[in-house]
Amino acid sequence: MYREVSYYSEGLKIAAYLYTPPDWKAGDPPRPGILSLHGYSGMKDVYGLDVPKRLCEEGYFVLAPDHRGFGVSEGARGRHRPLEQAQDTYDSMTYMATVEGVDPERIGIYGTSFGGANAIWVAAFDERVKVVVTSVGVFEGERWMRSVRRPHEWEAFRKEVMDAARKRVTTGEKTTMPLPEIMLCDPHTLSVVQGHHQKDPRYVSDYDLESAEACWRYKPEWVAGRIAPRPVMIIYAENDMLVPVDQQLACYEALGEPKKLVKVPGAQHYESYHFCRPDLHVIGMQEAVDWFKKYL
Repeated sequence: MYREVSYYSEGLKIAAYLYTPPDWKAGDPPRPGILSLHGYSGMKDVYGLDVPKRLCEEGYFVLAPDHRGFGVSEGARGRHRPLEQAQDTYDSMTYMATVEGVDPERIGIYGTSFGGANAIWVAAFDERVKVVVTSVGVFEGERWMRSVRRPHEWEAFRKEVMDAARKRVTTGEKTTMPLPEIMLCDPHTLSVVQGHHQKDPRYVSDYDLESAEACWRYKPEWVAGRIAPRPVMIIYAENDMLVPVDQQLACYEALGEPKKLVKVPGAQHYESYHFCRPDLHVIGMQEAVDWFKKYL
């Protein structure tokens, strides 16, 4: 259903899967295209196959990239920079517009978890994005990392990050930390990371603490209102403890119309994913399909 493709973002080769609708053939009228964006530490092969497959079955061209430094894309490992991922996304749209069969005036984005952050940010600054769907998204980096820690844990973490920043700017040396200590994991998330993500040979265990700084300064919620009148759907898991629900609701409130809020009842963060709970995943996925059909 897909083929491997590559293109460049700031000189780095980005690897992606390009899904072509099974009923499309050369010479047919152009179809809409959708970008499918993975989460904070995700890769297109680990969590990201089911969404593009379903969207492709619905008749869309779908591009599912590995951001730089993830999966098989080029770039430094153990480095998470939201603005760099945003640039990857802009360039992914540019690439998609070159694909035979894709209508460049009808491109949407589906972003899950931190991919939701990138979807909101990119749509706010790039009107080529016509429709947005996010699932269990992160929308304000500092509030996210602070809210999942107790007050004394946040102060200790913040001090460690800022000490590392002073060391970095005065000596050029970076400080690293295990990923689950930066993206602090609740028991459900930790069990998924250990039982699923860490089994992939490309899993990177440690990230530089500049990644936390960069996340703190990334606040898509602040620009979400710029997307209107283009439509946005926010899907959230009712019992999400990795990305607290109130933060997802705050971004929804910041959006203009048209917008829609969808709850996946009883679900924790990764139970919104097909590999974890297909019965719950299908709730949000069907809503997303209907949203794209209505507006894209």
